[in-house]
Amino acid sequence: MDKEQIRQAEELLFSSPTRPSFAKQLYWGKFDSRHVFPYPVANSREQQRIEELVRDLRIFCKKEIDASAIDREARIPDSVIQGLGRLGILGFSVPEEFGGLGMSQHAYCRVMEELASHCGSTALLVNAHHSIGLKGIQLLGTELQKNRWLRSLATGEKLAAFSLTEPNAGSDAAGIETLAVYDAQKMAYRINGKKQWTTNGSMAQVLTVMARTEDNRITAFIVTPDMPGFRITAKSLEKVGYRGTWTANLDFQDMEVPEENVLGEPGKGLKICLTVLDYGRITFGATCTGVAKYLVRRAMEHAKTRRQFGQPLAHFLLVKQKLAEMSALVCAMDATTYLTAGLVDAGESDIMLETAILKVFASESLWQILYDTMQIFGGRSFFTTEPFERLMRDARINMIGEGSNEVLRVFIGAVGLRDIGMQIRTLLDETRHPIRVFHALQKMGALLLGRVARPAIPVQSRLLQNEASRLSRSIRRFAFSNLRLLAKYREGIVDQQLQLNRIAESAIALYTTTAVLGKIDRVIQSNSGAGHAIDEEIVLARFYSQYALDKLDHSLNGQSRHNRDEEIQSVAQTLIRGLDS
Repeated sequence: MDKEQIRQAEELLFSSPTRPSFAKQLYWGKFDSRHVFPYPVANSREQQRIEELVRDLRIFCKKEIDASAIDREARIPDSVIQGLGRLGILGFSVPEEFGGLGMSQHAYCRVMEELASHCGSTALLVNAHHSIGLKGIQLLGTELQKNRWLRSLATGEKLAAFSLTEPNAGSDAAGIETLAVYDAQKMAYRINGKKQWTTNGSMAQVLTVMARTEDNRITAFIVTPDMPGFRITAKSLEKVGYRGTWTANLDFQDMEVPEENVLGEPGKGLKICLTVLDYGRITFGATCTGVAKYLVRRAMEHAKTRRQFGQPLAHFLLVKQKLAEMSALVCAMDATTYLTAGLVDAGESDIMLETAILKVFASESLWQILYDTMQIFGGRSFFTTEPFERLMRDARINMIGEGSNEVLRVFIGAVGLRDIGMQIRTLLDETRHPIRVFHALQKMGALLLGRVARPAIPVQSRLLQNEASRLSRSIRRFAFSNLRLLAKYREGIVDQQLQLNRIAESAIALYTTTAVLGKIDRVIQSNSGAGHAIDEEIVLARFYSQYALDKLDHSLNGQSRHNRDEEIQSVAQTLIRGLDS
């Protein structure tokens, strides 16, 4: 990374003085249970309303949404969009004063889980509109901006879009080339540039657009397609999946945007971008979970009824392994989605690591579950009489959209390690000062002592104590591993992507295991489950915990000199040189 990229990253990720998030503290070996225990749930009043909304949405989906036809015709009918508007889905979390339902993030995830299990394209349209399209206006808009646009967006009279990606800028949002030049006489910005792959871009009446101003900083603008210079160059690009959504390319030629359309503070566009993407990634968790639950149910039913070699598929050990792992992954996807949604509802301001972890974990788990479902269905899964090929095409973009998983894995590793490195560097600098040396040594001793002590995991049920104990040991091991990596690579750790990936894999295991144990512990303590259902949840929670922490052990074992990182780099470099010649 060059100095300018580092400066922008520091400004984007670390400029706000907030309490360290739960996930960030895991890198220190701390388990701050105040964030995650007791596991967040909706109160009884909200839960009743959620169930009513989900029931109404389920009825609407069965009557009005034909997912196969939407995919085949590459279009979501206007009647579906209008119906979702009437149900309140398009303004689900928008405050009631602006025409929305004013519901929580937890509630929004529940309805999106339901919608995605019926139609991925329709769920993506809603996500692009609600989670990222209008979210910036809702959270950071002025009262004038909210009054002007939110009501029509909340009711579905208008659709919203979020336009970030460009030919030379995607996951690297700081690489935006679209330029906004201020005209003081007109009190407006003149914007020139190109945007690509904007979901809802050709349908939306309100777009949040990222552009670079003359001071080389990114600013967010509220744009409407009636502005002179706004041009749609591709209305609906042909795609592998989510064919019902319209993904557009846009071109801005001297487009004048009034200065009152600046969203948030000038120059703070990347912060807005990160904020709305947090919400989009939580919704990814919910939609992936909805599809995964459908797949596991279908796979389980087929395995029990399909007979081969004189017995049901469910009797074969390799099939049993798939069913166990698929079910455990769904258990963890659900628990992690609603834990992360609970952090939003609790007002946590720093959730970028948690949402990145959720997005990577949920998208990759769904892909694995889809693969295993198709294996269990065998040849039947290859024909379009079943929905699996459509679901497979839809699911593929989940590992790319809103930050590719490879970029997010490096992000999870690097951002988590950054605070540790900064504090250690500060303490080392203080030890060189004759007056501060004793105090610095005391702080460093306390820092290291904290790694020796195993953190307390406040799981109450005796049925989960073994898993809680292993989680505690794993957090301590994770913290020691982080210190060793920083001691070895120092600032150079940001370039060690294979090591950062191992850190990310470990962080994913710790966060998802926390979510699973926290959720099931609360279920046990509240006596909300009984009989076979609760027994099944306990079995899955224990199985997933061991499954995830085995992955952590494998990742941390690979941090030693026994890994093959140098060989991988050498082989790849040889191949690249061969291509060049």
